[in-house]
Amino acid sequence: MHVSLNVVLAEDDKDYQEIFNNALTEVNIPTSLTVVSDGVELMNILKSPDSPAYNIVVLDINMPKKDGLECLREIRQDKKLSNTFSVILTSSLDPVIQANAIDAGANLFLTKPEDFDEYVEAVRKILTSDWQLKLPIYF
Repeated sequence: MHVSLNVVLAEDDKDYQEIFNNALTEVNIPTSLTVVSDGVELMNILKSPDSPAYNIVVLDINMPKKDGLECLREIRQDKKLSNTFSVILTSSLDPVIQANAIDAGANLFLTKPEDFDEYVEAVRKILTSDWQLKLPIYF
């Protein structure tokens, strides 16, 4: 029996969606991936009684309708979702954005790598982090 992680990726850029999915294949850890393109869609899925319990939520910051930080705050305020391991994966290098993400409740903050091999390693970090630990981790 294979235990699979349930991961939801909130990313509006189709290229990054594909890169994440390809990196996930390279990491070769049993994972069920759900991809959404905006924050409203993410929160609808997370709050749906028909959705599986997600182990990990990976959020881009800049998304239409509702940005990643808004979603993160909403996740942390929701009793059923508040313990979900939440990762910010963004192209921003701004330390203020990183601080805001950690303040909003991110467990892990990663900058999107330019190189595919580095992206694979970022996805590996996401999946192999002690996602039951609720402290912020910086990479």
